[in-house]
Amino acid sequence: MLPRPARTLLPGTALLLAGTCLALPLCTAHATSRQVQAGAARPTTPHVGASRVAATPVAGAASRQPAARGETIDVVTHVHQTPSGVTGRDVGGGLMVKQTSAVAISTVTRDFVAAQSPTASSYEVMRMVPGTNVATSDPYNMQSGNFIVRGLNGDEIGFLMEGAPLNNVGTYVTIPSQYPDGDVIQSESLQPTTVDLTAPMIGAAGGLTRMTLLDPADKAGGQMNLTFGSYDTYRQSLRVDSGELGHSGVKFFLSYSHLLGKNWRGPAAPYRRDHFDFKLVKDWGSVGASKLVVAYTDYRLYMLTTPTLAQYREYGNNYNYSNVFTGTNPNYYQLHGEDAGTLIVSAPTDLSLLHNTVKINVTPYLYHSWGGFAYGSTLPNSGQAFYGSQHVSLDLSGVPTYGSARIVNVPTTFDIEHPGVNTVVSWKKGINTLKAGYWFDYTRQVYTTTYGAVTASGAPASLLGNYATNARLKNGQEYMSTDWITRTYTNALYLGDEINALGDKLMADAGVKLLWIHRPGYNYLPGDQSDVGQNTFQVTPQFGFRYQFTPEHQIFFSGNTAFRMPTANSMFNSYNGATGALLIAGNNQQKNEFSISEEIGYRYTGSEVMATVSFFNYNFTNRQISTAAIINGASVNTFINAGGETGRGVDVEVGTRPWHHFRPYMSGEYLHVTTDNNLQVGRDYLPTAGKIAVRAPKWSAAAGLNYDDGSLFGNVNMKYMDSQYSTFMDDESIPAHANVDLTLGYRFHNVSFMKQPEFRLNIQNLAGSTYISGANSVTGAAHTTRGVHGTMIAGSAPTYFLGAGRAFIGTFSVGF
Repeated sequence: MLPRPARTLLPGTALLLAGTCLALPLCTAHATSRQVQAGAARPTTPHVGASRVAATPVAGAASRQPAARGETIDVVTHVHQTPSGVTGRDVGGGLMVKQTSAVAISTVTRDFVAAQSPTASSYEVMRMVPGTNVATSDPYNMQSGNFIVRGLNGDEIGFLMEGAPLNNVGTYVTIPSQYPDGDVIQSESLQPTTVDLTAPMIGAAGGLTRMTLLDPADKAGGQMNLTFGSYDTYRQSLRVDSGELGHSGVKFFLSYSHLLGKNWRGPAAPYRRDHFDFKLVKDWGSVGASKLVVAYTDYRLYMLTTPTLAQYREYGNNYNYSNVFTGTNPNYYQLHGEDAGTLIVSAPTDLSLLHNTVKINVTPYLYHSWGGFAYGSTLPNSGQAFYGSQHVSLDLSGVPTYGSARIVNVPTTFDIEHPGVNTVVSWKKGINTLKAGYWFDYTRQVYTTTYGAVTASGAPASLLGNYATNARLKNGQEYMSTDWITRTYTNALYLGDEINALGDKLMADAGVKLLWIHRPGYNYLPGDQSDVGQNTFQVTPQFGFRYQFTPEHQIFFSGNTAFRMPTANSMFNSYNGATGALLIAGNNQQKNEFSISEEIGYRYTGSEVMATVSFFNYNFTNRQISTAAIINGASVNTFINAGGETGRGVDVEVGTRPWHHFRPYMSGEYLHVTTDNNLQVGRDYLPTAGKIAVRAPKWSAAAGLNYDDGSLFGNVNMKYMDSQYSTFMDDESIPAHANVDLTLGYRFHNVSFMKQPEFRLNIQNLAGSTYISGANSVTGAAHTTRGVHGTMIAGSAPTYFLGAGRAFIGTFSVGF
């Protein structure tokens, strides 16, 4: 970090500053020199990354003595900032920062992110903060997982990257392996069960996560990383900073990473990920700044199994796809792959006009994802099947058979894009700041599922399908079990007011968001459906209050509302390709999910310790719970309308500033979530009212200890998750588990052009324990249950993510 420019202070401030520094343990622990001198100040050489504060006091200083002309005070502190962006000073090892909002917010900074594995996802980065339940399934975060906050699933969490929404309005699903690398993440914050009034987001009742990337450096340079790890993993990355281009106020960085490895369990199936991050900043001086942020990802992998509890108990981590193709087994691993790409663009501009009384933010963005995933299945040798609800004869000339069943590759391809723009204008007058804004988002989704040929080796002729080798109808048309498109038009207006009074001790805000959503869709499969659509209008008010009693003590209170439409695929019928039976009935008349949440909390921000405690309550109607269903061999996301749901609990987190280079951190949550209604199954109901909700562990806790003396560094982090139910009848649950991760590293002094070479070892799942990390699918009941009206309702076994095994990940990093 470059030395800060000298600041001219008011009379008396310099000696007061000196006295304050002497009084603060943090300041005295790092002060290296203090000079008070007459005449020209003697030059001092700052330490690497040091910060300098210089002041020129005049008559009237605290000493009551006339100050000599040119007298200065230089304070030089050891605030090292490595090429990775680490300062070694952030509270709790980078797991807490000072907050002043009317809602609970947890922020993870660069100090924590840079110490994690280079492959850590945006889910994993937040795993230590209170209320989070991160279900990982592999050490390198290439596979699907889940991110749960206060018992609310990941599709209920909104994700923003530099102002751009990463959830689309059609499915709400987030895929962290497609997001920016941890190498370039400056900070990530979570607001559980609240969303900012002006955030371009719906369907985020579980909260809002904001991701901010590193700013480009003022001087040209960069950083290189080389990583080797367990399971034949190899990763290389390079970030290049342009520095300021002349005196234009323009600077940028470009980062690239390449990851190769093999699955940690089952067949040693390879995976690959290539990723680019780009950020450009244009400084307009006192007027504001503009940014252009781009993230591009291309990846290919073979998927891991998600066993039932019985399969896990029998096989443990050995329950996997087959590594041998017999000619009749659709569970051969090469028939379960994924190949996709993603482009994310955000271009926010912040302007400050009329002496900072008017502020304007305009953020155009684009999210585009394409590709698909495939599963193995079978087609009858007779060539007789159903195309939607229509019985057809298939042309299987391009689909060879190797046994009694015709094994096929079943790819579901998708093309999702949602460009949009979010505009917010604020006007400050006295103690009031009025806010108004408009958000427009267009989301287009195309999904198709085809049936392709398999070679004699078991590999698909084309992972994502090819017309020449796909099953077709007799008229030459491709045979499909999914073929639909939707377009979603979202318009939102914001209006709010914020009051800051009593010298900014009191802050109160209130606002309302009005949303209009129009979603036309078309199903190309034969059946009762063709043109379908959904339309809705919703008002979501919110308010907040924060009072700062003293610089250390603060209380806050908020009330929020949220809603979301059912997902786009819920409008369409799903049929059994072999029998034509209706598997899932499409319904474009489903009710919107709506929630109300309240929160009250207290913050303490001391010179050595920070602490927060927050009590929360939320209520849902028409709660939409995400699960997975197998349709024609493919696993697809679907939703269960669970009716009403009530959740309440308390979050706590505590962290310290550096103490002899140590920075401990602790967090925890107590959670009680219940289902308020009986769950409809066919024409009967499961007696679920009053049961504990799925994916809602009663207790969770985290503890971390960080050490960083500028050269030697490391941390140990532990997360405990209580048992949690995976059925609405509470007749099956995930056992409680704890996981420990360890980091050890050392930074060297500069060597020639190489800045602070660094070696780091990350050990994930230190104990090597085998455990279930979360529910992939949830069901009404695991066992046959008598319904409210006496019907015997068949049970269905949930499926689970298996926690990632132990992995050793070594990284060499160097700046230049």
